[in-house]
Amino acid sequence: MSASRVRRQRQRPPWRTLTAVTLAAALPLLTGCDVEWGGVQVKLQEPEYRREAPAEAAAEGQAERAPLELPSGVLAFHVSRLDAAGMAAIEPIAELRDGNLRPVGPQRAEEADEYSSAFIRGHYRAEQAYALYRGAGRVGTFYVRAPAIAGSGLCLELRALGQLELRPRADTLSEFLAWPPGVRAGDEGFRPPTYREDMLELSQVLVRRGVSDGAVAGDWRFGVPSDLRALDVGTGPLGFAATFMIGDSLAVGPPGSAAGSAFVVADYAPSRGYFPLYMDAAWYEPGRKRALRWVDAVDMLGDASAEWVVQAYGDAGSWFEVLVGRAGTVEVLWSGRRPVCEAREAQPGGR
Repeated sequence: MSASRVRRQRQRPPWRTLTAVTLAAALPLLTGCDVEWGGVQVKLQEPEYRREAPAEAAAEGQAERAPLELPSGVLAFHVSRLDAAGMAAIEPIAELRDGNLRPVGPQRAEEADEYSSAFIRGHYRAEQAYALYRGAGRVGTFYVRAPAIAGSGLCLELRALGQLELRPRADTLSEFLAWPPGVRAGDEGFRPPTYREDMLELSQVLVRRGVSDGAVAGDWRFGVPSDLRALDVGTGPLGFAATFMIGDSLAVGPPGSAAGSAFVVADYAPSRGYFPLYMDAAWYEPGRKRALRWVDAVDMLGDASAEWVVQAYGDAGSWFEVLVGRAGTVEVLWSGRRPVCEAREAQPGGR
């Protein structure tokens, strides 16, 4: 090696000979210090991070989660017979609280499991009893056997199975309203409504006149009603309610491309014969189904007047509605329909 080459190496600035390893070792030693690096003043300091205490994190999580809201008022239930031996199913219609009707079910989809467990503990314990009514008459008792919860998320179906115990003259009935024992008084003498042979034909006459007078659009070709009930409503026990289905069934399920339903409630007076009290008719497409059938007439709100309870069937589920007479007309007072549950049917694989 020549002397000139040795002199050039000795004149090389010292920082040029630092390797990457040397720099990596030196940086931790300089942390927290002010140094001059290549003519620039640099402050080297370790980043600081705040670590939450476990108690603080838990408290924050509890604050963000709203408490589970369960019914605090009186629940009205619907009970339907399943077989001749008296096996039946029960499900809530609505909660009565502060003079209002409220839906029963979770407010958020993620609460479904917790809500159903709490509802079972409060309302579906084994052998839990409910008083059965038809109209204003007390007709028997329903005893819970086991929960039968179905659905998920906001679309829970809060049902249970159990056994009917019916009084004489009510043992042929298949549908009831139910309340917790002691909630309301009932008439001990139950008188079933009277069926007349001409109800079948006259229900068709009234519904044809109704869609014609109301100019309800649709291809209305009425046959035998899908549901026909004799009623003690209006002026006496000779009324009826009838549901007619066109291109569809009176059950949960999507309709065809051309379908409709008509629901009529009629009263009877000797001076005028049968006349309609209420009619609801609509031609609908998939996703908009709402087919009604009669359940019962009862004073739900404690206002000394009977509201009408009906059940509605949609594309993906069923719900209950309460109708009330006001100023000579009948209108929907409350509906338990949850649009999000019906919307599932309109999406691929929604059910």
